[in-house]
Amino acid sequence: MTKGPARSFPRLAFGGKVLGSGNIALMPSSTVLLSEHGSLFGSPQPYFFKLHHLKKQLSGSELHGRGGAAFPLSRKLAGYEPYRGKLIVVANGSEGEYLSRKDEQLIARHPHLVLDGLSILGSALDAKAGYVHVKASKTSSQRILQEALLERAGLDPFRIEISLTASEVGYVAGSESAVVSAINHQGGLPIYLPDRPMVRGVKKRPTLIANVETLAHLALLARFGSDWFSSIGSAGDSGTRLLTVSLPNRSSGVVEVVAGTEFSEIFEVLGVSRSQISCGLLGGYFGQLVDIDKLWSLRASHAFLKEAGFSFGAGVVALADGCPVAEISAILEYLAGESAGQCGPCYMGLPELAKTWRELVSGRVNSNSLSRIADLCDQISGRGGCAMPDGAVLLARTALSRFRPELLSHQSASCNYPGLSSSLVPPVTALAGR
Repeated sequence: MTKGPARSFPRLAFGGKVLGSGNIALMPSSTVLLSEHGSLFGSPQPYFFKLHHLKKQLSGSELHGRGGAAFPLSRKLAGYEPYRGKLIVVANGSEGEYLSRKDEQLIARHPHLVLDGLSILGSALDAKAGYVHVKASKTSSQRILQEALLERAGLDPFRIEISLTASEVGYVAGSESAVVSAINHQGGLPIYLPDRPMVRGVKKRPTLIANVETLAHLALLARFGSDWFSSIGSAGDSGTRLLTVSLPNRSSGVVEVVAGTEFSEIFEVLGVSRSQISCGLLGGYFGQLVDIDKLWSLRASHAFLKEAGFSFGAGVVALADGCPVAEISAILEYLAGESAGQCGPCYMGLPELAKTWRELVSGRVNSNSLSRIADLCDQISGRGGCAMPDGAVLLARTALSRFRPELLSHQSASCNYPGLSSSLVPPVTALAGR
């Protein structure tokens, strides 16, 4: 194995403009080509390990998945160990979470870190082939990946191909069964799999699917070691992570933050004050709507958020200045429209949940309507063909208790918020020049 660069590696791994006290940075402004990749991170040759060596590296500092579930990579590796020599590895960059831009930005700026991580993981498991799975609509991502694969011809120990989501599939495109379905040319919708992808996935082979950001961090950890990785961040949550931050003016941008950084610091360097905000969506559409006092008190740490009852989800922090009750209604309407139409809890349950919540916004709030929402949540939860309906249930359930005063203000027609901000639906412009 070749050695990494002699210089010490910076705390913020992805090389963008550092903001504030040094715990936050923007992503680089252009694609890092293979020659620059080598000067930043050492030899462009990926650092291949035997499986037991890679497991040892991860045991020194756990790397939690960055795709939403935060599953420890060491445990995922252990589960796939019996399938060595048989499996296919997939870098999932499909990013079905509509408010998230972090995976797209990572592929656009650091395609070689993603490909390095995929090669490292696949090499340790003697994988037969690899795929990078991206949205069909993201032609720029496809072009950058194609050019990167041409640049690194001969570096990877197995063939890596680009695969695409089905163009008509939206929010549910990132689920594991949908990824398998797309690569197998079966439509790209979530499908019933008699066996998990671990046993029978792409081309009927055992298939390991990992988020592209997880793989980029694996590439860095493999190069610089667990001591470096554990030196960054906070207890129980090493390294950095990427967040898509959306502001009330519908602008958004991707920032890299040291684990444990206070959200108040992130908002401050982006020029956001508490007086501008009514609530924030933490974790994306699989997360929760949070009041501003609570949001400003939280830290960007998996361990901290878990203890507080929250999660990073897809790495989304979206700020709004509208009525929290109306914001939840808009999200539920969106999710109802994203149904794949394949199972009752999603096809029928989500539109009914959105309809009932819409009645709350219009002022028809009583004990029966609140009970109806609670009953719908019970009927939907855990019964969908994929986990998408469970995200809607979490949003609705937590908002019922967290924003009860706002709900009651609609009943008396005394809501003082300026309606719906629309910032929790997809942002359209980028944070510029910060």
